[in-house]
Amino acid sequence: MSNLTADHPDEVEKFLAHNNYLSGCAEPNATDAAVFKGLKQTPNRNTHPNLFSWFLFLSNFSAGAIDSLAEKKATTKTETKKADAEDDLFGDDDPEEAAKLKAIADKKKADAEAGKKKKEVVARSIVIFDVKVFEMEQNLDELAKKILAIEMPGLQWRTEYKLVEIAYGMKKLQMGCTIEDEKIPSTDDIFDQITAWEDEVQSIDIVSFQKV
Repeated sequence: MSNLTADHPDEVEKFLAHNNYLSGCAEPNATDAAVFKGLKQTPNRNTHPNLFSWFLFLSNFSAGAIDSLAEKKATTKTETKKADAEDDLFGDDDPEEAAKLKAIADKKKADAEAGKKKKEVVARSIVIFDVKVFEMEQNLDELAKKILAIEMPGLQWRTEYKLVEIAYGMKKLQMGCTIEDEKIPSTDDIFDQITAWEDEVQSIDIVSFQKV
């Protein structure tokens, strides 16, 4: 615990990931007070979430309370349990203040736990593509319905599509979808199913491919 100082915030962060206080016990002590006083600014919430929550909690104590912590010697967990009945950190004179500080401590702890469970970011891509057919009379609306019926893990179709005129009345079908990159690493996984309809589909061209 020699590196649990204000000059070693990374070590303090690691320790607080498994302990409520730098004392390693149920109550803060002189080590907590020393680090708290040594910090020149509020810790970064993103890089040091445990240190941040610990700092905000101790910020609720008065200067006098922090000074009293500085005089509190480190004890073992067993010794702390024995002393709990005799030594109330918040004092017996103001039970309302003790309850308030406990509520704040519980909230900070919950916030810290929530910060650890960050929502996983899923990499996605938006793909717009053209489908060209052979015949002018071909029913592109029916072809679009057939394509939209394709189902794959990580594939989400945009139900809107366009009939884009090429020349002399010939049209192509323009469609779009959103794919999860990990589940569908290549658009060929989708396009191969469409071009397999050799009598209906001449070719597929990607119009745009955008990461989101």
